[in-house]
Amino acid sequence: MTRVFERSAYVKAGDDFILLLWGGLRSPITVNLAGPGAKRLKVGERCALSPGRIAFDSWTVEVGGAEVYRSLLLERRDVRVPPASSFVRGVSFLRVLYDASPSGPSLASDAELRRFALGALTALAAGREDGVRSVENYRSLIGRGGGFTPAGDDFVGGLLSTYNYIARCKGSREILIPLRRLRPRTIPESAALLAYASKGYVDEGIGSLILKTLSGSSEFTDELLTVARRGHTSGLDMALGILLVEAALCDSARRGRALERCLEVLWHQ
Repeated sequence: MTRVFERSAYVKAGDDFILLLWGGLRSPITVNLAGPGAKRLKVGERCALSPGRIAFDSWTVEVGGAEVYRSLLLERRDVRVPPASSFVRGVSFLRVLYDASPSGPSLASDAELRRFALGALTALAAGREDGVRSVENYRSLIGRGGGFTPAGDDFVGGLLSTYNYIARCKGSREILIPLRRLRPRTIPESAALLAYASKGYVDEGIGSLILKTLSGSSEFTDELLTVARRGHTSGLDMALGILLVEAALCDSARRGRALERCLEVLWHQ
């Protein structure tokens, strides 16, 4: 057990992590539990997972008829990009939520995010993918910002899970950042979550937002709200990565300026 929070705990399993969660969030890496909660656990405690039970040093949880959740991003579908105006509205909504957040709009105003957006994402919008495909361009974002999972990690996780989902649907090459490149720059749990996200192993909320925005629908406020409630700004940061990469890909396909308009809104220009 490496981290214990009020309603969740992280269990190290080799190079990966399993999240024990007292709640209803469905995810390929989550074991959802009911009962007294994570307060009974301690960092450093060992546990063993089997099909019928989870055994801790101090207590045992019996498992019966447990649901197995498969990430929706592992399936291939037709990708339909909504109108550019829907991305602008989505980023406007996120900016309002950033401004209202107690921790402030840290990532939205971050200089390294601006550099990445004006470099790799702007190039992607113009049809040039080399910048967004270069692992080196993510270096300054990984581990950057506040929160248990750094804000930069959350942004990159949202971006890569979306980009790679589209790549899987189209049969094109994905962007995978090796764990060995992530571990020196961020905490182990966040590095593992980022690697999971890039492979499509995301929770139901993130998966629903990506699928809704790529279904051609111009209305995804409910999905944004569901994700935005997560953590201090983790949900906002992940959603921002999703919308900005989709806006860039929209521009690449339609020769539009969705990304430019989104960035103007984000930076109050």
